[in-house]
Amino acid sequence: MEENQIGTFIRNRRLELGMTQQQLADRLGITDKAVSKWERCVSYPDITLLRELAEALDVSVTELLAGERDSAAPQVPPEVEVTVVDTVAYAETARRKNKGWRFWLFIALTAGCLIAALVLFILYWVAGSHGKQSVLLAMKCVAFGWAICCPLLRWERYPVAGALGVVTVGIIPFLYQIVQARRKWVYLAALLSAAFLWGVYFICRKLLKRRKWRAAGWSLLLGIPLTVGLYIILRIADISMNAPYSIILLALAAGVCFLMDFVLWKRG
Repeated sequence: MEENQIGTFIRNRRLELGMTQQQLADRLGITDKAVSKWERCVSYPDITLLRELAEALDVSVTELLAGERDSAAPQVPPEVEVTVVDTVAYAETARRKNKGWRFWLFIALTAGCLIAALVLFILYWVAGSHGKQSVLLAMKCVAFGWAICCPLLRWERYPVAGALGVVTVGIIPFLYQIVQARRKWVYLAALLSAAFLWGVYFICRKLLKRRKWRAAGWSLLLGIPLTVGLYIILRIADISMNAPYSIILLALAAGVCFLMDFVLWKRG
C-alpha cells in the first residue's frame, strides 16, 4: 500500500462526500485522530477496517488500495473484494512476522556487540602499549559493524540507504587509525567506492523491480568510472592495476545485461 496516495485519497473522498474527520471516525468506530493520521500519511488504515472504510467512502477496496477512482472499471464482485482483503491481510501478517524476526536479530546482535565490547575493554587494561592499539581497532570494528547493521534491521523505510549513510559518514574515521600517514590515498579510494555504492543503490531503486537486467547493466557501467578513478589513485600511489582489462570486462558484461533486457522486453 502506498501510504501517501491512500492518505490523500481518503481526505479527498471525505471532502467530496461532505464528511468531517469526526463523522468518518464515528462510522468506523475509531477516533478522529486516527483519521487525521491517515490523511497526514503518518499511518494507514488497519486491514480489518478496509471494507468498512471503503463503504463509508463509497469506493471499492481495490480503489481504496490503489488510492484513486477508476470510473471506467466495472463493479467489482464481492468475492473479489474478499480476496483482495485476504491477500493484503496475508501480506501484512508476513510483514509483521518479518519485522519481529528483524527485531530479535537486532537484540541478539546488540547483545553480542556489548559482550564483545566488554571483553575488549577488559583486554585493553591488561594489554601492553602495543596491544592497546590493536584492542582499540577491534572496538572500532565492532562499533562500526553494529552501526551499519542497525538501519538494516530497525528502519522500516530505506534501510539500505541508512546503512550506506553510515558507511559514507563513518568510513574516514574508521580508516584513520588503520591508514598510515603516507597512505592517505586510501581515503579517496574509500570515498569513491562509497559513491559507487550510492549510484548502484539509486539505480536498483528505480529499475530493479521492473527491469532487473537493465539495472545490472547500468550498475556494471557505473563500475567503469570507479575503475578509472581507482586506477588514477593507485597510479599516484605507485601501485599497478590492470584497469584496461577491467574496463573491457565491465563493458562486455554490461552489454550482455542490456541484450538480455532487450530480449525479455521484446517478449513482453
